[in-house]
Amino acid sequence: MEKIGAARENDWRRCYEEALVETDRAKLPRLIRQAEIALDARIQEMRSGENGSREERDAIAEALAGLNVLRKEVRLAS
Repeated sequence: MEKIGAARENDWRRCYEEALVETDRAKLPRLIRQAEIALDARIQEMRSGENGSREERDAIAEALAGLNVLRKEVRLAS
């Protein structure tokens, strides 16, 4: 993986992990959105030539599913 791809992978992972560990429900919608934006950017990058590894593609799918669960939890808590 080239440097830019690695940096993008770290971006989405960092954003996703921040959302996962946040305990303040008021902050979660913003963190979820930031993670989605970072994931979308990485997906677009991968579609335009930087394919990423199989492990990263699987991790992205898991992260998107995790964000959906978080989003539902935030809605239920409201």
